[in-house]
Amino acid sequence: MDQVKIMTLNTWLGGEAVHDGISKLARAVSFSGADIVGFQETPDPAAAVAKQLGWYSAQNNEGRGNCSIISKYPIVDSFYLEEVSAVAAHIELPSGQRVIAVSTHLYYDPYGPYWALFDGKTAEEIIAMETEVRGSEIGAVLKALEPLVASDAPLFLMGDFNTPSHLDWTEAARASHNDYSIEWPVSRMVEEAGFRDSYRDIHPDPVSMPGNTWSTVHTPEHPWGDNPFEPQDRIDFIYYHGSTVAVTASEVVVLGEPLGFGSHEQNEWPSDHAAVMSIFHIKSL
Repeated sequence: MDQVKIMTLNTWLGGEAVHDGISKLARAVSFSGADIVGFQETPDPAAAVAKQLGWYSAQNNEGRGNCSIISKYPIVDSFYLEEVSAVAAHIELPSGQRVIAVSTHLYYDPYGPYWALFDGKTAEEIIAMETEVRGSEIGAVLKALEPLVASDAPLFLMGDFNTPSHLDWTEAARASHNDYSIEWPVSRMVEEAGFRDSYRDIHPDPVSMPGNTWSTVHTPEHPWGDNPFEPQDRIDFIYYHGSTVAVTASEVVVLGEPLGFGSHEQNEWPSDHAAVMSIFHIKSL
């Protein structure tokens, strides 16, 4: 049986928002203990971070958002998903078993929680918007991954989805979301494609363990733009698929105590997102 630790992290403009961002991204990876990392919002740091760590890298410079994967283990093949911001890598573990890691970055605007908390849109209006904007993107990703899903290979889909999960804005969690309960369509589509949410599998209660990843610097007191406050949500995910794959742990990862936006340049943590790191066991075939 193999164990593999996988992390997803939006790099915030490739580490450019903080001083010495490439080294801080490398330290963030080392701190997490991850074996495979999916980066998003990466103009060019994947190869540089991988070089500092002595790792392998694969990057998609096409489409919006730019995505990459770095790995402690050899990347034996990689491919880009056309017309969306996503990259996939076939990675060989020390046992010789191969897994597939996919990093994606969905578009950020319009942002559903703002519609809910600031614009007073109905749940139906928000769901329709999400389906049109990010639903079309994740639909393309899932369509491209259908052969891999059908093969039952160990498959991990991670990234900054820029939308919450239907597993979080539940009836029980209404008090945390201005009395909204929303069946966010992107996470539902991923689930219906056969993937499982690694963090929510380990922490099933969104009230006691919200797992928020947005934001480390845009806190309620340091909102984005002209917002009266900044809603905090779980918008970064590691999904998994495969009958041989089981998640055994999952956590939100932040190094140090980041200062709020405007005082962030010296932060040790290089991102405006928290990372997610999940540990998986993969049975030998």
